[in-house]
Amino acid sequence: MDKSNLLDELRLEIGLVREQAQTLSSFYIGITRKFAKFIDNSWTSVAIYETTDDAFIMKVCVGPSYIERKVPFGEGILSSVAIQGKLIVQEDDILQKVFLPFYKNHHLLGVVVGHVPKEIYQITEDDLVFIKEVGRFIEVQHETFFPTIF
Repeated sequence: MDKSNLLDELRLEIGLVREQAQTLSSFYIGITRKFAKFIDNSWTSVAIYETTDDAFIMKVCVGPSYIERKVPFGEGILSSVAIQGKLIVQEDDILQKVFLPFYKNHHLLGVVVGHVPKEIYQITEDDLVFIKEVGRFIEVQHETFFPTIF
């Protein structure tokens, strides 16, 4: 399957998650499971972290966990992502790492984290556009679980 078709299929699958989810946790699980359907190796991972009063807490992860389950604010890459407030892509010798913060208005809700081996899949601009769409989808749907009352 070519990359364009892969991303279109994944986009469709993720778009259907909200209809099946009753809770925010099941929504997060549904999103990561959709990614898992397309992961065919043991090194790729997708995780969703939420913020608490003092830390980032992993809510769900598919694949190996490359970051601790709880990361105190001010420590590590998740805090750097929070400070920069935008999609961050890093690479080392083996992995491509993608970090996308998601918000409610200007309040940080969490970070989507992906790790992909270079030799398995090359992340392109199309992939980054797609992950931004997923982040926006999470932001919009988060509001349906916790509506703001004014």
